Amino acid sequence: MIKFCRLNFLSILFLSFIFSAKLYAASGTPSSYKPTVTKVELCSSSACSDPIVLGSSSKEFDIASVTAGTDVGNYLSDFSITLGRTYTHVRSTISSTFKVKGTVDVSGETCNTVASPTVAASTATVTAKTATDGTLGEMSWIIPDTNGGGDYGDLTATFATNGTSKTDGASTFTFTIALSVPYTPKATDVPTVRMSFDVTNTLTATESGGTCVMYLEPPVQTVTITGR
Repeated sequence: MIKFCRLNFLSILFLSFIFSAKLYAASGTPSSYKPTVTKVELCSSSACSDPIVLGSSSKEFDIASVTAGTDVGNYLSDFSITLGRTYTHVRSTISSTFKVKGTVDVSGETCNTVASPTVAASTATVTAKTATDGTLGEMSWIIPDTNGGGDYGDLTATFATNGTSKTDGASTFTFTIALSVPYTPKATDVPTVRMSFDVTNTLTATESGGTCVMYLEPPVQTVTITGR
């Protein structure tokens, strides 16, 4: 066995799924983008049938923040992995509710996230709707159900393709991502985990008749483990 201790594991936080098939009028980069992670696991296949738990407490992260890498690294518990076993995927369990703050300019109309939208994203079938030029604030948003409904289409095929698994109406979902390169630890390794993500233009909106309809899209991310 080889011991890992609080690596700088920069967020397996989800997310290469597409939340809806809608065409958006405009997009913007949020100033904050906050998921809540409840478990992170290292796996030897996409099925993740025999995972190593890297962290298992509930923790909110702002992945738009410059400190996100350090924050996620501090989340991980001490854990051991097996020498010679090849690890290929990471699985995260994440709250279905996200928090986001930002502005989208839709053809000259200002669509802000607001603390109390006209229509709150109170369920997985309803996205947030608010009046234009609202007071900028942190807004809640809920990942859609797999089978869609309401403001969303059926996402079964999209979620299956991108490693997302959610039971309709569930308070959490899992997201499984492949490591950029499979990792097989050796006795001489000092493992380092690196991850990059980009939240550019992940906040999207349409506007009609003075009403903004807001959605949150996934960031771009990669996860790499090296033995150094």
